[in-house]
Amino acid sequence: MSTILEYSKISFQIQRSPGLLNRDLDSTDESRRMNDCKPPATLPQEVVIAFSTAAMTALQELIQVEAFADPDIHNPLDSSPGTFVSASLTLKRNVPGTMSLVLTEETASRLAARYLPEGTALNREIVDDVAGEFANVIAGQAKTVLKGTPHHYTISTPVVTRATSVNQLSSAETGGLAASLQSELGRILLFVNLP
Repeated sequence: MSTILEYSKISFQIQRSPGLLNRDLDSTDESRRMNDCKPPATLPQEVVIAFSTAAMTALQELIQVEAFADPDIHNPLDSSPGTFVSASLTLKRNVPGTMSLVLTEETASRLAARYLPEGTALNREIVDDVAGEFANVIAGQAKTVLKGTPHHYTISTPVVTRATSVNQLSSAETGGLAASLQSELGRILLFVNLP
């Protein structure tokens, strides 16, 4: 099944798995924690498409995980306690911006387990490193898509932080929500501030 998402005058097609749409991803607590958010800042649609596509492509190519646009993009987080991992990069240009990949600790651990060789002992440092690597790949792929547009940038090295609630992450306050994706790993969020 495929769905056409329309953003103003720009549209793109996302493949959806029928099983995923009606299936609980065994992350009920995670979904509850990630259900309420401030309205997203307005982002240019070509930026939204570039970052959404980059995230889905990175997951598919690096760990063979399909991610799908969350139909409830305006309601992705809440302020419930939990541990969240944020991998952020500066988007360097005349007026710098930021991109943050935000995951629950459980989703970040699942991501690391899929990415690293089987049997790798996961610890906080390794999980954070993998989150930073994925943020770097996503920002790099979006950068390529945005080349030649007013939104082009260069990227910094990722900085990974943790917080006990999403509201403690500066990305949730300063960046617009560019993508809310659902996958077998859990929910994956991208906040982008690209003035």
